[in-house]
Amino acid sequence: MRRKYIKFLSCIMVISLFVFSVGCGNNTQKAENRDLTLEVALYPYVPDIERFQTVVRSEWAKTHPDIALHFADWDCYLSEPDPTLDVFVFDGIYLTSFVNEGHLLPISEQTIQDKENIFSFALEGCKCDNTLYALPQLLCTDFLYTRKDDLALSDVSDITTLYKILGDRKEQSVIPKEKEGLLVDLSGGLLTKTMMYMDALMDERQEYTDYSELPDTSNLSDNALAQIDAMWKMGGEKQVEYRSEDNDSFVRARWFSKGKGRAYIGYAEAMAAMGDYADDVTIRRFSYGTEKDIPLFYTDMVGINAKISEEKKELAFELANTLISENVLIEMSVPKTNEDYPQYLLTARKSVYDTLGKKYPIYNILKENVDREDNHVFRLGNGAEKFLANMEKELSDKMVRD
Repeated sequence: MRRKYIKFLSCIMVISLFVFSVGCGNNTQKAENRDLTLEVALYPYVPDIERFQTVVRSEWAKTHPDIALHFADWDCYLSEPDPTLDVFVFDGIYLTSFVNEGHLLPISEQTIQDKENIFSFALEGCKCDNTLYALPQLLCTDFLYTRKDDLALSDVSDITTLYKILGDRKEQSVIPKEKEGLLVDLSGGLLTKTMMYMDALMDERQEYTDYSELPDTSNLSDNALAQIDAMWKMGGEKQVEYRSEDNDSFVRARWFSKGKGRAYIGYAEAMAAMGDYADDVTIRRFSYGTEKDIPLFYTDMVGINAKISEEKKELAFELANTLISENVLIEMSVPKTNEDYPQYLLTARKSVYDTLGKKYPIYNILKENVDREDNHVFRLGNGAEKFLANMEKELSDKMVRD
């Protein structure tokens, strides 16, 4: 009996030592992880970047409370991805350039969580030569807004027809009169005009392209330029060039909600600035011309730095999935309080619209616009940065007003 008891105690001691050593190993690993930080850069041009960061950090902590996130200040329009970044969000117009410059790590589609919940056109637009290099997160596109009671504009979905009805704006004030002219922002640098021109060029040619071959900047299309010029004339020079002192991106949406202007061109998130008035408007994609619209969506993409260390690689794939997860996209879209309005951001996940649409019916309308087979991601070919700089100069010369 004594011998059996000693044997029993020996077994207990061995097991205890084993558990202790494993526990020490886990604690050591956690201690090491506490020193591990992932450098992440979100797309900076969202209505509430701090809320976005908070939501991402909270969701990440559910599975990796011991691994820190540091949100870096990086802007894809100003510089190439910094080598210190592990995961970063960028405008998809730069995808081809970033791939060719070796900034992006290929992503296996098997690593995508809930892949079927992502709009197929958005996922396809993240590929170069059939290889996936990023994950789609947010979408954005220009919508034409008109009032539901303005029956003369109810069926208008192209700039040519809109111009025939609105004509040149006669007033030269910054804020138009009630139901007068087109509210549109052409002040935000030539990138806005460039992308409108590239959109118009596709509508003119009636064919989608990822612009793998960028057009000649010294030989611009007169027809495409005419559509931009028509918007300028409908809006009036002072209004289209106006930029508020506080850089309010949605000041025109606020004007529109107060009855100013007859039509408005802007992003979906502009409806948050309209308040309840958003229920009184009709939104749709539109064509720059008389032919059908080639619907294009700017896409904020999540990429993983090709120079990332091996110890961070698996974590980076997990973080990329977190950034496009349903929970993150819903939580960063809903208002902070019951009195606020949602951000009305377009996301690449289908279920987000279904969930938010139960409380905010406008999301159901937005989904109808996003869930179309003929939608495409707005892309530019290799050398996009130099191309945009050249286009800035050419368009600057073309758009000068006397």
